[in-house]
Amino acid sequence: MNRSGLAWGLFIGLVLVWGSSFMLMKIALQSFEAIQIGAMRLLFAAAAVLVISRKHFSEFRRADFWPLLVVAMMGNSLPYILFPIAVAHVPSGVVGVANAMTPVFALLVGVLAFGRTLRRVQVLGVALGLLGAVLLISPWRAVVPGQEIDPNYLLLAILAAAFYGVSINTIGSKLGHLSPRGITLFVMLLTVPMSLGILGTTRVWETTRMEHFTPAIAALAFLGIVGTGIATVLFNRLIALTTPLMAASTTYLIPVVALAWGVGMGETILAHHLGGMMAIILGVYLVNKKA
Repeated sequence: MNRSGLAWGLFIGLVLVWGSSFMLMKIALQSFEAIQIGAMRLLFAAAAVLVISRKHFSEFRRADFWPLLVVAMMGNSLPYILFPIAVAHVPSGVVGVANAMTPVFALLVGVLAFGRTLRRVQVLGVALGLLGAVLLISPWRAVVPGQEIDPNYLLLAILAAAFYGVSINTIGSKLGHLSPRGITLFVMLLTVPMSLGILGTTRVWETTRMEHFTPAIAALAFLGIVGTGIATVLFNRLIALTTPLMAASTTYLIPVVALAWGVGMGETILAHHLGGMMAIILGVYLVNKKA
């Protein structure tokens, strides 16, 4: 397969896997607390990556520790805690739409922290993306019984997308000399202490609800092994094949997959959610538009 074909294959596969992740979080919430989901997801991921990438320990350099720690926290631990909390209070499809802000934040962080240039059309794209986020939250909207969405929890999902923007730029600017598997291996291992601390502090062995344990643990295993461990290796490979901004643009289609799952599972998706999604996707398109 040529370079372009491989890149597009990775792009589509990641969209399908990550677009489904928000509904899988909803399933996992039947047995586990929101904060525990992110921790267990990362432990599954670390175990999988340790198996498939253990030969890459030799790539580690002391100078890479801090960039790797940024990626571990901003691109993994914090978003994987924030998203399940948001999904516990907001329809999973809507949280998937909020995730589409990632390329906008990737551009803003690139400009503010990594010296990237910003063209006029990209300024318009950022503005449209932010407008879409406001439409998504709609804090002015009157609450309708049965359709309550706390904007504070939706803001957590948008904050997670901002953290992804920091992580993506860090990988592209500071860790390009490492292989995708090497980056994933070191990052996942750095998330383990925090994950174990969360599970111990929340006493997961006492709080787990056993009625729906089997589908919940299966959802977590898929989220960790496929949606995090393997997908992160493939995502880092996509960054190496293309650009950080192109990789971030997997979020073009993630909202469509997430909303499709939400509608299929009977979640309430309203007109302003769709309007926000369209504004965000158009904004992401302009952010990535070539001169």
